[in-house]
Amino acid sequence: MKPTLTLSIALASLMQFSVATASGQGLLDIYQKAVEQDPALAGAQFASAASEEKSKQGLSLLLPKMSASANVSYNHSIRDAGDGETTNTSDGRSIALQLSQPVFRSADYKSYSQSKIVSSQGDVQLKLAEQDLILRVSQAYFNVLSADENLQVAISQTKAFKESLERAKLTFKVGTATKTDKLEAQARFDLARASEISAQNQLAIANQSLASIIGEAPAKLKSLKTDAKLVELKANDIQHWVDTAISNNLQLQLINSGYKISQIEVSKLKSDRLPTLDFIANASNSKSFFISSNTTTTQASVALQLAMPIYTGGLMSSRIREAESLKSQQAQVKINTQRQVILQAQQSYLNSYNGLQQVSALRQALKSSNSALKATQKGVEVGVRTNLDLLDSQQQFFSTQRDYTFAKYNYLLSILNLKAAAGVLAKSDIENLDLLLK
Repeated sequence: MKPTLTLSIALASLMQFSVATASGQGLLDIYQKAVEQDPALAGAQFASAASEEKSKQGLSLLLPKMSASANVSYNHSIRDAGDGETTNTSDGRSIALQLSQPVFRSADYKSYSQSKIVSSQGDVQLKLAEQDLILRVSQAYFNVLSADENLQVAISQTKAFKESLERAKLTFKVGTATKTDKLEAQARFDLARASEISAQNQLAIANQSLASIIGEAPAKLKSLKTDAKLVELKANDIQHWVDTAISNNLQLQLINSGYKISQIEVSKLKSDRLPTLDFIANASNSKSFFISSNTTTTQASVALQLAMPIYTGGLMSSRIREAESLKSQQAQVKINTQRQVILQAQQSYLNSYNGLQQVSALRQALKSSNSALKATQKGVEVGVRTNLDLLDSQQQFFSTQRDYTFAKYNYLLSILNLKAAAGVLAKSDIENLDLLLK
């Protein structure tokens, strides 16, 4: 059963600190640009087209083959037997056709089966590249939004600490605050400035990362709606996602098909010991032109050609043993990959489930920090709280705001990673995410 998870299931509306209010490019717009411009996806599309040819090449082993040859010759000879020279001149022309049709070649039939699996692997690898692009675009897009919000938090923090610094300087002048209060406020302001510079750099890097995918600098991006509703995972859904991953994970599908190829390879090499039978038809026409006469010869023949290896110096036995060892290796790779897929699905589910709880907790913490900050500000105004208390309260508020910003986008990405682990990530997930933007 495939998951019916969408990114529009109700969740309590999110408080959001966001600067981008004007409409801009959405996630779907950026993704469509990436589909057109991303070289990694383009390379995967060419690789998939190339792999499709493998099945045609395998089929060619079973189909008839025809070849033609032609020859033109000229001969001139001089013979001296003692009684005078004898000159002989001739020229010839010939054409020949040969048709061969495999009648029984067990190894070639197995090669054809392998080639069909290789062709199907190309499709799976293309799907992997498409999923990878969805993850890369989403990661880069939300990194920009997250960095943008983080910068605005840093700017607000710098502004707030600057006001606290000015207040500390003023109260120090009139003697109602100590020098320590002023120095503490100065230190907080300086750290806030450093954080703001770092946030500016992070935003620039995030924009460049997105530009490297779409091939151009991104325009203004749409931000997350303040009333965005996110998917809510059920606490007992983990086995469902594990089962889905075992059935649909693309990396596991590639490993499984590789194991099938190794199984067929053993059988194919054993088939090399069997006789082969081919139908062969030949036709030729040749003309020879001499000084005194002309000759035309036409020939045609059909035959069944049987061939069977008797002794190859141990080569066949060695290749069979090699193939069996490689098949056993693939079996272990298959077991290991399945375990890793299960682990990845479990971890992705737990990251998503707990990420949702973290978003909810931080949203409430942000409300509490905001209330505490307002209460501290009033306490400073009436003289029951110090400027240091206000600095601490501001620090807690802005720190919570940052954590909340990162938690929101990490949660959205964790849902995509979960669906990728389950092998069901698709363009529709981008479309659903785009509905959450404004």
